[in-house]
Amino acid sequence: MRSAQWMCWGKMADAGYLGWRKLGLTVLLLLAVWAPIPAVQAQRSLVKVITDHNWREILEGEWMVEFYAPWCPACQQLQSEWNEFAEWSDDLGVNVAKVDVTEQPGLSGRFIITALPTIYHL
Repeated sequence: MRSAQWMCWGKMADAGYLGWRKLGLTVLLLLAVWAPIPAVQAQRSLVKVITDHNWREILEGEWMVEFYAPWCPACQQLQSEWNEFAEWSDDLGVNVAKVDVTEQPGLSGRFIITALPTIYHL
C-alpha cells in the first residue's frame, strides 16, 4: 500500500512527515505565546485592601486610602496611578490602601464617602 504524499515547499512529503511538522509548529507557537506570561505575574500589588475586618489597621501610622467602586470610570482610570504611587510608599513613609465601597458599605458610611473616587490622608 502506498502512503499519501503532498508537495511541501517544492519537495514531496508523506503524511507522517507533515503530521510531525504541524505538531512541531504548534508546539513552537504555544511556547512563543505562553513563555512571557510568568514574568508578568511575578509582581504583586503593594496596595493593602481594607475591609470591615481589618480597617483598624489604618488607625496606626500614616495612610493614604482610596475609596473606589469597580464600575466607576474615574476609579478605573486612577488604578494604574494608585498602584504606581504604592511603589513609592516605602520611600515616602506612608502606607497605601484601597476600599471597595461596593463590598464594604459599612466603611463608606463610617468615612462619609459621597463621591468616587475619594482619597483620604490618615
